[in-house]
Amino acid sequence: MSSQIERSKGTIRFGFNKPLHQLEAEKSKQYLIYLFFSYGRGKRLKYSTGYKSCYNDWIFDKGRVKNKANIKNKDEVNSEIRKLEDEFTERFNKVFAENPHITPKELKHQLDIITGKVNEDPNVQYLAFFEVVDQFLNEKEGRIANVTLRAYKQAKKHLLGYEKYYRTVLTFDSFNMTFYAKFQKYMEAKEYSLNTIGKHIKTIKTFLNYAVSEGYSQNQRFRSKAFKAVKEITTEIYLTEEEIQAFYDKDLTKYPKLSHARDIFLMGCYTGQRVSDYNSFKEDEIEVLNGVSYFKIIQKKNRKRGRKVLCPITKEMWHIMNSRHEGKPPKRIPDKDLNDYIKQIGQMLELDSLNREIKVEYTKGGKFHSIKENRYNLIKSHTARRSFATNKYKAGMNVYDIMLFTGHTTEKEFYKYIRIKDEERASHIAQNGFFNI
Repeated sequence: MSSQIERSKGTIRFGFNKPLHQLEAEKSKQYLIYLFFSYGRGKRLKYSTGYKSCYNDWIFDKGRVKNKANIKNKDEVNSEIRKLEDEFTERFNKVFAENPHITPKELKHQLDIITGKVNEDPNVQYLAFFEVVDQFLNEKEGRIANVTLRAYKQAKKHLLGYEKYYRTVLTFDSFNMTFYAKFQKYMEAKEYSLNTIGKHIKTIKTFLNYAVSEGYSQNQRFRSKAFKAVKEITTEIYLTEEEIQAFYDKDLTKYPKLSHARDIFLMGCYTGQRVSDYNSFKEDEIEVLNGVSYFKIIQKKNRKRGRKVLCPITKEMWHIMNSRHEGKPPKRIPDKDLNDYIKQIGQMLELDSLNREIKVEYTKGGKFHSIKENRYNLIKSHTARRSFATNKYKAGMNVYDIMLFTGHTTEKEFYKYIRIKDEERASHIAQNGFFNI
C-alpha cells in the first residue's frame, strides 16, 4: 500500500513493492521505498528511492515515514521523498509537453539525472518513435534515390495505419515478435503481397537500427533472426534478343505515346540500367572516349557511393535518338505509363513467345496463388534491365563485366537476379573453357 497523488497527466505514489499481507506478517522488516508512476495508456514506472522503511514506521495514506523519535533519519527520508516528487513532477511535465509518447525507460533516465546517478547531457534529445522516423527521413532527403525515400515514407504510413487498426501507440519498446506477427497480419488484411510486406519490415528494421545507433532506443529485439524480412522468388521474365528486335522494328507511327514508351524501354534493354536511370538519360551526359560515345551517369541507387557508369551508346540507340528525338535521349514519362504502354506493345507484336501462357505463383493477403498469365502481361520497366543482364550472360560475356554495368556487387546477387535455368548456366560454364570438351 502507499499514498497516491493524482496528476493531470499521471499518478505518482510512494510505497513498497510488496503485497500488504506480506508487510503485515513482518511488520518490523525493512523494505525499499519505491516511487511508482503511471501515465498514458497503461504505462508504468517503478524506481527505487534507495531508502528503506517498514510497515510499523510507514504512513500509507501519505507515503511518508512516521514522525517517531526512534527513527533517526525520518526527516532526511521525508525530505528526499518530497524533493524527488517535486523535481520528477516538474521534469515529467516538461518532457511530456515535448514528447507525449515518452517511454518509461526514458523517464527512468530522467530520474537517474535527478538522483545524480548520471550526468545530464544537454545535447541528448528524447524523441518519440515517429519523431525519430521523421528525423531519419529529413536526413535522407536529397541523399538517396527518390524511389527509396518514397518506400521509406510508405513504411511510415503503414505503421501509422497499424496504430489506428490496433488502437495502440507505437514506442521503441513496441517492436518485438508480437509486433512482428501482428504487423504481418495487418498487412495481409490489406491484401499486400508477401514481398511487399517483407520490404516494409526491412524498412522498419532500418528505422530501428538508426534509433539504436543514434542513442534514441536500447531495444534490439528486432535484430532477432526471427524478425526477418520475408521474401519469395517471384515469376519474372526477360525478353530474348529476337523479342527486343521485334520491339525495335514495330511501326508505331500511329501511336506516338506507345512509340515514345518503346524508345525509352529499349534504352534500358541496351544499357542494363534501372528505370530511374534509363528513363532520365540527358544529352549533357553523353561523352566520347576513344571514339566511342557513352552515357556517363551516376546510378541513382548508388549515388551515395558516387559510382559512375559508362553506358556505350549502340547503333540502335543512336537511330532511336536521331530518327524520333532530334538526336537527344527520349524525354522521361511517368513509370506507371511506361509499364502500361510496353505491355500494350508486347500484345500488339502478336509473337507466339509473348502470347504463350506461363504459370505465375505468389503469396498475397496471406494466401498462396497460382494463375496463368500471357508473357506480355509480365513485361514491365524492370524487364529491360533483366533482359540486358540475362542476354549478355547467355552470349558469353564475363559476369564481372556485366556487373560493371548493372551495379550488382556480388555474383550471388547477380545469379539470383537473372532468370537462367540450371541447364543454361551449366552450358554457359562448359562453353567458357572450364572443361576439356
